[in-house]
Amino acid sequence: MPVLVVPYNTQWKKWFNELREPIWAKTCDLVVDIVHVGSTSIEGMSAKPVIDMDIVIDDWARFPQIVERLSTFGYAHMGNLGIKEREAFRPVKEPKYPHNLYVCHKDSVAYMNHILLRKHLQKNPDSFKRYVDLKVRLADKAVDVDEYCRLKTDLILEFLRAEGVPLKELDEIRSENLS
Repeated sequence: MPVLVVPYNTQWKKWFNELREPIWAKTCDLVVDIVHVGSTSIEGMSAKPVIDMDIVIDDWARFPQIVERLSTFGYAHMGNLGIKEREAFRPVKEPKYPHNLYVCHKDSVAYMNHILLRKHLQKNPDSFKRYVDLKVRLADKAVDVDEYCRLKTDLILEFLRAEGVPLKELDEIRSENLS
């Protein structure tokens, strides 16, 4: 299935806040924060119209309680989907807004990847333009969303390297994105 990449939508922040509020109410005593990540969190960025959200934790011992609360709230735990220290959840029923929900440790490579990529794109207009151009080209070229994500890996790693991410972590991100 082709990948849909659309121009930035000012409603994405609203969607995130509406999704975040009830999840935060159910988990705030167990988590550090719930953060809007991915391209929809970057003002002006073209993106797949899917909100990416990281539930940030500081102690994996709380994870079973988070899984339990999210399940009573209509989310199914999908495992790590090949990304270490990033546990994925999907809504059981069709959600009001399309979104991906992850639980990440605050010190994990997965969370660092999300935050540093967003930071880099927000402060570097040339990188921002290169990324938008690549995403739009790949949306027409990629066979599916997995290929689309894999084909963005080299540019993402270049941006993360510019943010000072150590080579070991970059290799880990590459192996996770290419597997």
